[in-house]
Amino acid sequence: LVLSSAIYPVLGTRDRLRDRFAGYVTPLTLNGVAFMEGTAYREHSGDVIDLAADYEGIRWMQMNVEGSPIVLEAVTPSYRWGGRVAMYTGLPSVIGWQWHQEQQRWGYAYEVGRRISDVERIYSTHDSEAALELMRKYGVEYVYLGHLERIYFPGGMDKFKDGLGGALEKVFDNGDTAIYRVRGEG
Repeated sequence: LVLSSAIYPVLGTRDRLRDRFAGYVTPLTLNGVAFMEGTAYREHSGDVIDLAADYEGIRWMQMNVEGSPIVLEAVTPSYRWGGRVAMYTGLPSVIGWQWHQEQQRWGYAYEVGRRISDVERIYSTHDSEAALELMRKYGVEYVYLGHLERIYFPGGMDKFKDGLGGALEKVFDNGDTAIYRVRGEG
């Protein structure tokens, strides 16, 4: 009984990964990000996100960012690809996974909702000053723009092309993922 039940975690996991990531299964490894190097993630909308582009951006942050600066990344509905930068770098973001935040801060659920609205506004607004003001409110030092942000906020991406009027410096770009550092106010 023990031996037969031990088979499922090995074979079942590989089948589940094959189903989830269009046939791609990583070799057995303890590397928790290995799956990103060769696969894509399909959003419920049908859009496909090349995880290798996010992997490069996340690796850049792991190798080049010191301390614990706050990162701005998109907020998504639960059980989606949102929160990946905070999860895989350990860096704080403006808001994490909504339900987890509400569970841990039950008496402050209103603040969780406010932060989600503010992150959505930063990405979706066409007003660079409004976006910058909200970023300063939360002490954002890095802005992450990947395929996920472009899917969820397609209309608000143009303001980042000029770095919010020079307030941001592009520090990483692989064609699909761009990372900006907020310039100091000095």
